[in-house]
Amino acid sequence: MTEVVYQDESAIRSVVERFESCDYALDEFTHARHLTVACWCLCTMPPEEALTRMRAGLMQFIAHHRRHGYHETITRFWVELLGDFLGGLPSGTSLVQKTNRAVQRFGSKDLLFAYYTRERVMSDTARREWVQPDLKSITGAQALPSGCLKSSDSRSESGSRLAGGPSGA
Repeated sequence: MTEVVYQDESAIRSVVERFESCDYALDEFTHARHLTVACWCLCTMPPEEALTRMRAGLMQFIAHHRRHGYHETITRFWVELLGDFLGGLPSGTSLVQKTNRAVQRFGSKDLLFAYYTRERVMSDTARREWVQPDLKSITGAQALPSGCLKSSDSRSESGSRLAGGPSGA
């Protein structure tokens, strides 16, 4: 796997824009790019909106490529795991630093199986709606990701937990 390192925010925005306009081929939209889009969403909008935008973007991308396979639990797992991680970083950490650290730390999509048995996460129920991990909890995932909000950001952080958010797609 090629190591992804972003030099500036415009490179991250470019990944987001290409994803949202379905400019990537299926094989070009790698796990690292999934993580990049999720980091950008979590660091630029409230958590529920980030999940909603990621979900909608993935559904649009999959439909554009005439595929089926959106998976609610996997999407929400990565959003919650990244939110927990990003929220734990120092408040002065830039979007570029946060994204690079997240991509480096969570570069293996097989990490999912440290939290879920294959049977649970690949079930029809998990594809349709959020299913909690059965092997290990996502520590602190209920406190998403205040560390991403800029101090000048006037958005309210109240009610910004994914735990009570939408469960189906």
